Amino acid sequence: MQRQVLNYLYAQGELVLAVFPGNPAPYEALEKFALALNAGASFVVFDFSLKSEGNTGIPLHDLFTRILTNDELQALEEKKQGGLIFSGFGTPDRSEEHFRKFYHNLQLIKKIVPHTVGILPGDDPTALDDMVVDIAKVVLVDGNSTDEAAAFIEDSAPLRKKNIIWLLERMPEKKRFPKCAKAVRKGASKNVRKKAKIKNGIASAPEALAECVQWITKEEILRKNPMEGLSRLFRNLFPLFLLVAFLVPFIYPTSIDTSHSNMRDRIPERNKLSVAPSFDYTFDGKENLRRIARYAIGRFNAVISDDKMIRQYLDETISENGYKGQGWEDNALAVPPQGTVIKFSRPDNLGKTAADSIGAAWKYWTSILSDSIAYITEFYNERGIGGRKHNGIDVASRKGARILAPFSAKAYTSRDERGGVIIGLVREKDVLIFMHCDQLLYLDGQEVMQGDPIATVGMTGHTTGPHAHVVTGVIDRRGNSRIGNVKYKVIDPIAWYYKFKPNTP
Repeated sequence: MQRQVLNYLYAQGELVLAVFPGNPAPYEALEKFALALNAGASFVVFDFSLKSEGNTGIPLHDLFTRILTNDELQALEEKKQGGLIFSGFGTPDRSEEHFRKFYHNLQLIKKIVPHTVGILPGDDPTALDDMVVDIAKVVLVDGNSTDEAAAFIEDSAPLRKKNIIWLLERMPEKKRFPKCAKAVRKGASKNVRKKAKIKNGIASAPEALAECVQWITKEEILRKNPMEGLSRLFRNLFPLFLLVAFLVPFIYPTSIDTSHSNMRDRIPERNKLSVAPSFDYTFDGKENLRRIARYAIGRFNAVISDDKMIRQYLDETISENGYKGQGWEDNALAVPPQGTVIKFSRPDNLGKTAADSIGAAWKYWTSILSDSIAYITEFYNERGIGGRKHNGIDVASRKGARILAPFSAKAYTSRDERGGVIIGLVREKDVLIFMHCDQLLYLDGQEVMQGDPIATVGMTGHTTGPHAHVVTGVIDRRGNSRIGNVKYKVIDPIAWYYKFKPNTP
């Protein structure tokens, strides 16, 4: 990856969180830190602790309940020279729907000021919004009491998963706070404290700390997208690696591991199950029953299910499994208790379906994601329904599931407001594009091998839930669509499948 590409990805911005357990936040130092993150141009602070007054005229609560208007964004653009602080009264709504509105607003604000800072409430670790914490790159921990800060992190599982920068003078005690101590060791605290020469928390060196956060963020980008120089070094040393790989089994013989692997080839397993008349699914206490029902109907019949179809299918399935009258099956979320095993059989009430005509294409598109419960939620529709065209297919999946390259090709990436984070695969005659990605694992111009993870499923752009919007096309210099410098004509992904007869990814 070229240096300019690294700088471009860093310039897209990030959210850095800060928490001060048991102490008021040092707002002046935080503003200096946020200003330094943006090279002195401006700063943005989200005060989730709700203990300061904002200066934008937009309460923080509003970012969770509605999308900012163009007039409001223009007003923020005009005010940004003095810095933007979002706070106000009221607790932000923690539902997924409201979080999506906040995430959308965050992307709009980052176009004005890319690098943002959020202040978390430091008095109750259970009050933290897990979804907000999940999108942050780094978490700064500061305060006056090491024990109080360590106890706070010990009780907050979401924070322990992040890259923690511990700014207190004394490190947490390993015996009293083992989880906190482990999380701090995994983070970049040691290197940051040494490089930034931090002795008395963030107030002692906010600008130096901002530089450290910058290289931590770039290091994370490089880890996911290695620079071209490393690839060249690997190619030069490949003969030596090949020789070592050949000799190691003879020098250090190992036994075969019979355990299940996350990288196992799922396709033969799915092909075998797809012809079976039923399958058993064990619930973990969090999985939605309706999601598995949608997957089952799609797998057996290659149709997109509606609410009526799902209700009828679930009534029959729950009754056949002897769970009628348990209580949880009537819940709106329909989440069975942990350990519940339900047998899902081929629906008998659907009659003639599309399984025989497009079943192979359905299996192909759902197999491209590393989620065994992926299913199609919307087909290609050129004319549109109710005036809304749909130029691809939507494959629903868990957020973070890997998207696997179905063929070797050249990668192109882009980003726009509607499609969010986008990656495309281009070969001699056709293109394949995935939209709404969360993270990219390849960059522009890199060569992709068949089966490689190229991105992860996300919710960027205009979307109501995690899924991959898949667009297929035929390369045509007169085409009205473009990815990188390649023009193409969009075609139905189902038609694309039968036209090019691709191999299974």
